[in-house]
Amino acid sequence: MAVLERPDVRVAPAPAEGPRRASVRWLVFGVAAALYAVLTVAVLVRSPVTRLDGTLFRLDLYDRAPHLWPAINTYVMLGQRAPVTFTALPWILWRCWRMRTRTPLLRLLVALAVLNLSVGVVKVFVGRNGPLHTPNAHDVFAGGNIYPSGHTSNAVVMFGLLAWMAVRHRRAGIGAAVFLSTTVGLCTIYLDTHWFSDVVGGWLAGALVLLVLPSLMPPVERGADAVLRRVRSLRSWPVPAPEEEIPPRRTLSDARR
Repeated sequence: MAVLERPDVRVAPAPAEGPRRASVRWLVFGVAAALYAVLTVAVLVRSPVTRLDGTLFRLDLYDRAPHLWPAINTYVMLGQRAPVTFTALPWILWRCWRMRTRTPLLRLLVALAVLNLSVGVVKVFVGRNGPLHTPNAHDVFAGGNIYPSGHTSNAVVMFGLLAWMAVRHRRAGIGAAVFLSTTVGLCTIYLDTHWFSDVVGGWLAGALVLLVLPSLMPPVERGADAVLRRVRSLRSWPVPAPEEEIPPRRTLSDARR
């Protein structure tokens, strides 16, 4: 009787990025980085950007619809890094098991590391205070940490990653990622936790992380493979056998006894 073998459930990896697609990606990265730099300079100096922030702040969105505060305050948790990460982690680990690869988990770890470093450095450098602390949109170098918006950039990266890892319904995933990252950012304006330019900066900062990630993954995966090979080689070292005890040499007097 023939034994039925378990079918191979591995998912074929995504095709390698071609030179043309890589060139387009780096072009988009350059445009987004230039816009991010221009926006940051416009936040640091008095400009139409800060005046627009002040104008939107004077609309008093919260005062116009205070009853929406509980729902919107809960909704922006979709941009909170820890809850979203731990919610998505089981699905990412399942993808690792399904694809027989650690790439999805490595993508998550690298993306979070790059996001925290890049956004954190700009936050500390700009030092901007938000609408909850001051009506002055140009309150920079003041020890604040609201530019760019961490909620917005985190939503872009996390939901963008989930859409990237999706095998089926990838277009629907991309659409959901765009919708969630857009609405989470706009809701922070209603809550007066961010200026509008903070949200735009968060969109750009998150997009830059997603754009640079494909170039970071190959060396990271090679490094992870090298570490695993080293660990396995250490575990496979042969254990030396205990030395056999050599009996003492018998002397003539011992033999006469």
